[in-house]
Amino acid sequence: MIVTPSRSELWSAGEQLCRQFELGEIRKLEALPHQGYSNFNARLDTDRGAYVLRRYTEQPTEKITHELRLIDWLDAQGLPVVPPLRDPGGRARCSPDREHPAPWVVFPFVDGEEPEPLPVTAREMGELAARLHQLQEGPWKDGNRENLLSVRTTLAIADSLRGTDTSPARRFRQAMDLLAPEVHDSNLPTGLVHGDLFPDNTIFREGNLVAVLDWEEACVDHYLFDLAMTMHGFCYIAEEWRPDLARSFLAGYEAGRPLGPDERESLPLFLRWTPLAMAGWHLRRYSLAPNPRQSGRIDQLLQRAETIFDCDPLFP
Repeated sequence: MIVTPSRSELWSAGEQLCRQFELGEIRKLEALPHQGYSNFNARLDTDRGAYVLRRYTEQPTEKITHELRLIDWLDAQGLPVVPPLRDPGGRARCSPDREHPAPWVVFPFVDGEEPEPLPVTAREMGELAARLHQLQEGPWKDGNRENLLSVRTTLAIADSLRGTDTSPARRFRQAMDLLAPEVHDSNLPTGLVHGDLFPDNTIFREGNLVAVLDWEEACVDHYLFDLAMTMHGFCYIAEEWRPDLARSFLAGYEAGRPLGPDERESLPLFLRWTPLAMAGWHLRRYSLAPNPRQSGRIDQLLQRAETIFDCDPLFP
């Protein structure tokens, strides 16, 4: 859950970050209008430039370290990422408040916008996913690391909801009983995946992708997991599945990395699994702190998980 700092706390953190990272004098500092469900983000404008201040409110130290090192490595591979700034001592983190020790990290502000759901956008994201999935083994390699939507974690959420008799919980458990065994037994290609390639984690400028953000859930998983997740982000318009966008996405992906026969056959399964796993993540958080925004999102995701996807027309 996002812990929003008070105005005075935010300003105090901004002043210390400016000193540590030599960012200059503050001209403007305010929370970004779009916030996710965990980290807090603010925009800082100084006499030397514009920056994004991120406070990690839930991630352990080792997970933050993994993400920052991975971003630096991906930058060296030529992927469109935004590396964190480091202070003169080489540190990327700062904990300004002893009472609230969650670390802050500074990133350069990248000007742009979330993309429109267009075929050209879907194709470019397919090309990006293929580039990521073709990277050779690097310092990110960690076969034991899982993202928050792994089969094991999602099964644990389902078990924790066995005593919950709400309609969303029942729908979730029913779909889990059907899909989880198939996903768990999948013997498909694996490698580095982003894990959360949604429009709000990308920045486009003049129709072109300039940055992919938020690599905290990156791990080794099935490539189809990443593929299906990204299709859910870029192949819907107003909760309507758009085969034209899906075809554009897959054309872009297969131009760089053709799918094998088993992957093509299993794509409908992963298109149902990924929203189900997301629904489980939201259900767990909703059980701790209910809110209308999350309730609506759970219903959307369960509806997608219950959809039968016909992928045959998507391939040439």
